[in-house]
Amino acid sequence: MVSKTAIPFLNPHPRPSGSKGLHRATGVVSPAPDAVDGEGKPLARPQPRQRQKTQKPEGPLKKKRQAQPDSETAAGGRRAAASSASAQRRAAHKADLERRILDAARKLFATQGAEAVTLREVAAAVGYSHATIYSFFSDKAALLARLVAESQEELSALLAAALVPVPQQSDPAAAALGRLVLAYLRWAATHPHHYRLMMLACSEAPPAVFAQLEAWLASRASAERALQAQTLWAALHGAALLEIVQVPAGGLDWAPLEARADALIRLLERGLLTQPPCSSRS
Repeated sequence: MVSKTAIPFLNPHPRPSGSKGLHRATGVVSPAPDAVDGEGKPLARPQPRQRQKTQKPEGPLKKKRQAQPDSETAAGGRRAAASSASAQRRAAHKADLERRILDAARKLFATQGAEAVTLREVAAAVGYSHATIYSFFSDKAALLARLVAESQEELSALLAAALVPVPQQSDPAAAALGRLVLAYLRWAATHPHHYRLMMLACSEAPPAVFAQLEAWLASRASAERALQAQTLWAALHGAALLEIVQVPAGGLDWAPLEARADALIRLLERGLLTQPPCSSRS
């Protein structure tokens, strides 16, 4: 039988103990406790050589890179200007299309009335699909409301111009009343569909028109100014409805508009100018 002491790997030397007690034969770089000072320590690993950066002279490529931010800023400015110009063109196109839509709606409305103003008919008149009209007006009611607002502004402007004083007139109030009545009736006669829609189809009376009637009575100190303005409007409204509904239908030997307007002016003068402004009846 072979003795274990004769074969070294069958009876290895015991490993030394301690915090760094591994033997050098195990491949650990830490020295064994029994090593002599300096003996068995691993050699320091050589460090790579650091390259020293040297300042190179500025060449054309570097100068080009340094000038690149300026060119980018200029390019950004050009892009912003192009975007602004494009936005202006889009806004101008949208405004032009809205004007064409309103022109087509006014033409249909003036010739055929509110029933003829449909979004499809307006779209066909401007050469677009009816879906495009929804970009400007939500429905037919919104389009007609726009036309009503324009009608109120137009009639109100005419009445305001009629109330402008004319120099060297013996009776400025009577002259202003005559111009007011004629302007009202002539506009209603030439815009029958507008007048019907503005006065009959809308639930609210146009306040701008009533304000002009009150403005004519502003020079008279009266506690019943609002009532007098309402009476004046009732007279004008009745005459206007007769002009746009009954006169075209015939049935009576109607006098010309100017003659009937003149008779109405004389009647209003006696009722509003010659009578005392306040009347308390017993």
